[in-house]
Amino acid sequence: MLVILLLQGYYATFAQKLGDESYGIASFYANKFYNKPTSTGEILKKNQYTAAHNTLPFGTMLEVTNLQNKRFVIVRINDRGPHRPGRIIDLTENPAKWLKMRKDGLTKVRLKVVGFDGDVMLESYDSLRVVSSPKLENKFYQKPIVQPQKYYRFRKNWHKRKYPHLRYRRLKVRSYLRKLSKQKKQTSKSSKK
Repeated sequence: MLVILLLQGYYATFAQKLGDESYGIASFYANKFYNKPTSTGEILKKNQYTAAHNTLPFGTMLEVTNLQNKRFVIVRINDRGPHRPGRIIDLTENPAKWLKMRKDGLTKVRLKVVGFDGDVMLESYDSLRVVSSPKLENKFYQKPIVQPQKYYRFRKNWHKRKYPHLRYRRLKVRSYLRKLSKQKKQTSKSSKK
């Protein structure tokens, strides 16, 4: 039954859990698809941070990470596709530029579900972990090798926040450590005054 529905152009949507990951090849929309309605009825624009996926429900927020350069962006699912075999997501122009995949056209990506219905519920923050312990010898002291690692936590009061700017502006993702350093700078400036 499912095969018949897929052949007729209908797609079955599957429930996703927060934090689910998948890997595959990403592409971006051709110019002929812009300014036309998507599967949800929205008009597809180049400056929106939206994407097409075959099975995820509409409004799902995905963190798309380019596995070659580790750049990531958050997009909202509002269309069905891509229709080429082997591809898992179709991006609009702005996310494709941000991931630096415009020259190649195709790139390997990791998809992570970070929210639903246009709300981002998981936020990422960076931390460091020690890969190897320092070697103590008479001649030299080798510093420990430190490798960055990404973790996720629930966003505070995500159910009270709304994101109407997602349709018109790019959603900038900043790490938790950068937010903390910015807050510390503001508090130190205010304490000096």
